[in-house]
Amino acid sequence: MGRKATSEIKDEPEEPIVARFKMGKTAVSEPEVKGIENLTPAEKKHLLLQLSRDKIKDSSAGPWEIVDIFRENWRAVKATLTQPVEIDVRDVGRDALFRVSLDITQLERELETQEPE
Repeated sequence: MGRKATSEIKDEPEEPIVARFKMGKTAVSEPEVKGIENLTPAEKKHLLLQLSRDKIKDSSAGPWEIVDIFRENWRAVKATLTQPVEIDVRDVGRDALFRVSLDITQLERELETQEPE
């Protein structure tokens, strides 16, 4: 069996989100991604996890700049309501442009819009 990548998300008040993978010591934080403030918390989490995976594969990756964000209408995938989100990202370190595709679930959207008690 192969190794399983697990992730931890640090999301404390007044501190940027940081994504880390136990498989490697690589971490990507919000300040490394220009334009990340335009994303919702769920989108930030998914994007930072993806960028961390990329950085594990190629340590020369980053910093990044968000070029464009595309949010599609909600659709049902199996029994789950999801909203496809595509984010065009420029990897400044490698001078490359690529697209990250995410499926944000209805539950994630509801959780991020709930106010803390």
